Amino acid sequence: MNRRKFLQLSTLSSTGAMLLNGHQVNAFSQTDLVNSIPASVVDGRTIVLVQLTGGNDGLNTVIPQSQYDEYARLRPTIRLKESGTGAAIPLDSSLDDAQKLLIHPSCTGLKSLYDEGKLNVIHSVGYPQLNKSHFASRALMFQGGDGTPENSTKTDGWMARFLNSAYDYTQYQDPLGIQLGSQKPSLGFQSSHEHKVDLNLAGQDVSGYYNVVSNIGNPVPEIPESDYGDALSYISNIESGINTYSQRISEVFNLGLSKRNAESTVNYPSNNKLADQLKTVATLIRGGSKTKVFLVSYDGFDTHGSQVQSQTETHKGKHADLLKSVGDALKFFQDDLKMLGIEDKVVSATFTEFGRKPAENGNLGTDHGNLGPMFVIGKHVKGGVTGTNLDLSEVTEHYDQTIMQHDYRQVFTSIISGYLGATDKILTDTEFGEFSAKKLNLIEESQKTDGSLSVDDVLKDKLISLSENPVSSSFTISYVSSRFFRGKIELKSIAGSSVFSLVQDFAPRLNRVPVNITHVVSGVYILVLYDEDHQSFYRQKIIKQ
Repeated sequence: MNRRKFLQLSTLSSTGAMLLNGHQVNAFSQTDLVNSIPASVVDGRTIVLVQLTGGNDGLNTVIPQSQYDEYARLRPTIRLKESGTGAAIPLDSSLDDAQKLLIHPSCTGLKSLYDEGKLNVIHSVGYPQLNKSHFASRALMFQGGDGTPENSTKTDGWMARFLNSAYDYTQYQDPLGIQLGSQKPSLGFQSSHEHKVDLNLAGQDVSGYYNVVSNIGNPVPEIPESDYGDALSYISNIESGINTYSQRISEVFNLGLSKRNAESTVNYPSNNKLADQLKTVATLIRGGSKTKVFLVSYDGFDTHGSQVQSQTETHKGKHADLLKSVGDALKFFQDDLKMLGIEDKVVSATFTEFGRKPAENGNLGTDHGNLGPMFVIGKHVKGGVTGTNLDLSEVTEHYDQTIMQHDYRQVFTSIISGYLGATDKILTDTEFGEFSAKKLNLIEESQKTDGSLSVDDVLKDKLISLSENPVSSSFTISYVSSRFFRGKIELKSIAGSSVFSLVQDFAPRLNRVPVNITHVVSGVYILVLYDEDHQSFYRQKIIKQ
């Protein structure tokens, strides 16, 4: 492979990959706080973001059943039938009459996930000042903006900000973010940080990634002392780093593939590009990937024309095919995760750059609009419906932006906080801080990792020090509390089991607590401090020699 091909391939990757070093995973520092969910469990979790590119038509995806007549007024030609062949499917008969929904008949996969309690439908998602340009709106959402002039100058993506704040990339063998489905690197991972933490695998043979990369540009050229030499050295360093990193990608994927062959009988639908991407994600996770954010995408939702096949067969056509592909892919993915024994590790969410107008156009389609639904999927998702049906009686062409119920950033905040354990500080670094008090109830209570306190709340000087680490027999914890309370100090194994615990009074002065671990066998442990409500507010890796 020549250098031009290498440069094309490395453009799809991030230079952060070459700096990952294979250290033992330990993602939790003073700013990365979780509650009693074991650190090892949280560290094994990942989120999968499913981008429906083009602007999905939310009103033909989920329909307010009690307002069917108003829906038909807005869509006399492309409306789905209320009964008969090809009719929309009732989602949940247990909902109040005013909140009952019909779902597109092609969405049988999503309906099955809902019936299993693994799907939450979020109504009326958008952002304050809509931009109807595909490119601008996608850029805005990936950057975490809201359309206002004061929030229009972000240069990096919200996913990069989150990953750089929440995790130390040097402690991971895997990239913190992986993109599939689009060879154009996502703005969501764009970062001004010195070391990027994502990799784009779109168009790559993942199983043979190492073989492809390891043969690029050999032998290493002699580097001259000049500006040209500096540039060549930079390229050579990228090449060397990707070579090392690509081996991990191939090993993880191939291990996951062997596990799949032994454990899963799920046959993903053929000719479904989204299903192919999700199958790759499941394979990587089963192979041991600790990647925190996977981004996959599915194109084609810009349905200005031929959204339905005809006025008499509105359940067929372009939109029906798209929704079937999405629903089937997500259902097979979830079933696969279950069979592979990794269903606990994954929460998925769909999003699109904007909704479409509630009023149809004259081409059997719909034009760019604003509000629409999001779907959140997973074993630990609180199944049901979030929000209320929009009132269609006053709608003419667009939804009134004032009736937006949920900001897309509010949804992402709720997921990265409730499932991945992002604290208020991390949310602030992600520039989602304004939503820390507006989280949605999307994750089952028993699985939430939200901490009600942070280091700033408990520690006066935001500082805890240890007299030594690694430790031979004993060490001393020193700290200054911001108030008096009775809490607990606990030492846990990497697997999350308790080695021992001490009840401790935290006083508003300098505290020194001696801890003897002579009886503890050599190894790596986690020191955890808890407040009076048994919420953890500090974690530190301890190495016993």
